[in-house]
Amino acid sequence: MSGLKSSYEIALEKVKGMGIGDGIPLSEEQKQQVAEIRRAFAAKAAEKKILLKGSDELPDEIRKLEIRRDEKIAAVYQEARKQSE
Repeated sequence: MSGLKSSYEIALEKVKGMGIGDGIPLSEEQKQQVAEIRRAFAAKAAEKKILLKGSDELPDEIRKLEIRRDEKIAAVYQEARKQSE
């Protein structure tokens, strides 16, 4: 069982990979960008859940949305990192 990770450990790795845990300060504009990304992808996920209710495709579609959301948020953090250098 040593190869299995808890949800908490997986979430921590994800946060570190996005640069969130590095203490990079975001500007108000960047915080708003992240919030808008989250809102937009939450709406897209809700739409997929309605359209694909009961479908075997739903988990894959939600995962794809999560990946795209995380990539966009990571890009905001990368930009913040560049600006802080």
